[in-house]
Amino acid sequence: MFGFDSRQKSVLHLTWAAFFLTFAAWFNMAPFNTTLMRALGLSASEINILMITNVALTIPARIVIGTLVDRFGPRQVFSGLLLYTALVCFYFAWAQDFYDLLLARLLMGIAGGGFVVGIKMIAEWFPPANMGTAQGIYAGWGNFGAAFAAFGLPPVAALFPEALGWRMAAGFSGALCLTWAFVYHRFSREVAGAERNFKLSLVEAIEVTSRRDLVLQTLLWVPVYAALAAVIWRLAGPDSALLNETAAFALTGTLVVLYAFGVFRSIAANLPRLAAPVPEEKRYEFSRIVILCLVYALTFGSELAVVSMFPGFLETTFGLSVTVAGVLGSSFALMNVVTRPGGGWLADAFGPRRTLALMVAGGAAGYWGMSTIGGGWPIGAAVALALACSAFLQAGNGACFAMVPLIRRDLTGRMAGLAGAYGNVGAVFFLTALSLVEPQNFFRLLGGFALGVLLSLLFLKSFSKRHPSYS
Repeated sequence: MFGFDSRQKSVLHLTWAAFFLTFAAWFNMAPFNTTLMRALGLSASEINILMITNVALTIPARIVIGTLVDRFGPRQVFSGLLLYTALVCFYFAWAQDFYDLLLARLLMGIAGGGFVVGIKMIAEWFPPANMGTAQGIYAGWGNFGAAFAAFGLPPVAALFPEALGWRMAAGFSGALCLTWAFVYHRFSREVAGAERNFKLSLVEAIEVTSRRDLVLQTLLWVPVYAALAAVIWRLAGPDSALLNETAAFALTGTLVVLYAFGVFRSIAANLPRLAAPVPEEKRYEFSRIVILCLVYALTFGSELAVVSMFPGFLETTFGLSVTVAGVLGSSFALMNVVTRPGGGWLADAFGPRRTLALMVAGGAAGYWGMSTIGGGWPIGAAVALALACSAFLQAGNGACFAMVPLIRRDLTGRMAGLAGAYGNVGAVFFLTALSLVEPQNFFRLLGGFALGVLLSLLFLKSFSKRHPSYS
């Protein structure tokens, strides 16, 4: 397969399957939004709050997990994360009211950090010439877990009465994660001699090689904390009232303190290094990860948001059943299994910048087209347009992560964690916008953001010169 040897194939298949199962668990609520409204008497606003909280903790989780995987290695971290995800699935299946569901979805967001673990594992096992293809297969086949949740879990639920069925489907996804935790720990292998001497820190200071890059890193953290603040105030809103105003201000103040501490840590860690000339093998352009974070906020963040709402959108727009809407709604994630590896292969073959620009442009056009979908449309045309739009975006994901591991090899976990976190930053902002506007305007907003990202690619420097850490 693509010239990979037997050890590479084994690692790739074990790892994408682990990612697939964490994603299936992460999205095991999406097909049952309307079912939960009927079974537990939830309102549409409460469902929207659950969708936002489902992605909230993924933001810090991806950053922290990026640090953990650099320190302990992907085998240990992925096995532990699968075990954790299984336990949260079982708790979600047991949930009795909105507050149980809220805690379960908040905790489930950590499962979304699994993506970062595999990026590190694949980066260690595959050379730069095959990086886009290997990362694309890993992420594309793993992301297919979201589609599996949409079309695979409703038939499981249909075997039982409605009030019980969604619980059995959630428990089923947990059982799969539990099984694979043991499989992955038993059979996966890491590259011998991989560096594991990084210090652990919840407030991560990424090494930079210029004062300009230090300023960029400081600014790059602002949307991360802003997204977390948006979740806090969404939970304090009149539709939820889970937090009172005093608690919301206190938590927001805590985020400000954490941000300030992070800036201090970054300056304290980097300024002494920058006082002396930086060795050539350590130099890299931090602006590359800044732009790729924006790309991933679009290509993956908008996908998360659309996958969360598309089955319900089809159900209400076209009057479909839960099962049919779930199957058709999975179309937006269905193409991942082909398009994300395809995007990585195109990036390897024709250059990542050119490939990425084409995919972002196609995604922008697709979202503007989806903004016109209405009840008068043929259902087949609506699904076909969603498939085309998702194909461009998911291929863009593959092209994006063909580049992330090439920035600086020894910082792959941190870079992947930061870019991955921005995927969820985008999802939080987009889902928040969805709660304020109609679906058609939501799709227009995504199209407008895509045009902005397309302009940012003009400033992305070439990857034609390989970083010394790969030589």
